Amino acid sequence: RDVVDEMAWLAETYEFRSFYFDDDTFNIGKSRMLAFCKELKERRLNLPWSIMARADTMDREILESMAAARLFSIKYGVESADQSILDGSGKNLDLSRVHDTVQITRDLGIQYHLTFTFGLPGETQETAMKTIELALKLNPNTVQFSICTPMPGSKYYDFLEEKGYLSQKGWDAYTGFNSAVVRTDALSERDLEAILEHANRAWNKHVWQRKSFAEKTQVMIRKWGNTILGRCFS
Repeated sequence: RDVVDEMAWLAETYEFRSFYFDDDTFNIGKSRMLAFCKELKERRLNLPWSIMARADTMDREILESMAAARLFSIKYGVESADQSILDGSGKNLDLSRVHDTVQITRDLGIQYHLTFTFGLPGETQETAMKTIELALKLNPNTVQFSICTPMPGSKYYDFLEEKGYLSQKGWDAYTGFNSAVVRTDALSERDLEAILEHANRAWNKHVWQRKSFAEKTQVMIRKWGNTILGRCFS
C-alpha cells in the first residue's frame, strides 16, 4: 500500500506516466507480489511499470497478476548458459526454469530484456558460445551483453586479485561494456573482448533477420532515402 501511495503521489504531483523499479530481485515473495498487483488494480492507477526480476522465482500466477496490473516489461538476469558457471558464481539460478518463464512472459505480451555476461570463473570459448546461442534462442525484445567486471570489496574482486587475474586497476576501464579487466583460466582479456564483439554482431544480425519485409524496407528508406530521392530527381 505504501509503494502504491508513492506511485499515486508521483503521478499526481510530478505527472509520472510510468514507473521502473530498479531492484534486481523485485519479485521475491509470491504473496507480496500478488498483494502489490491487487493494490494496483484496486486503486486503478492504470500506468505502465517495469521491473528487474529473477526468472526462477516467477510463475504463471504472478506474471498473470502483474500483466493484469499493467506490467509493461521485465529485465531478467540470465548471465550464462552454463549451469556450473552460474552455480560457481553464487547466483544459483535454475536454468531449467528460465525457458518456461520466458515463454509465459512472451505469451502474456510482456516485453522482456535479458542480460548475459562473459568472464565468470570457468568461462571458456565453448561456454561463451553456448551463452550467445541461448540469448538468440530466447529471442528477447532487447538484450545486454557485458564482460563481468569486479567491484572493489566484492568477493569476486578478492578472488581475481588472489588468482592474479586482474589486468589493471584503472577504474575508468571498469565498465564491462567494451573492455575487459579480467581473464579466466581459459580466456585472456582480448579473448573476452572479442567474444563480446561477436555476441553483439550476432544479436544485431538476429534482430535484422526477425524484422518483417515492411520493417526492413522502412529501415532502408530511412537510411538511404535521401540518396535514392536525389538520384531519382537528378
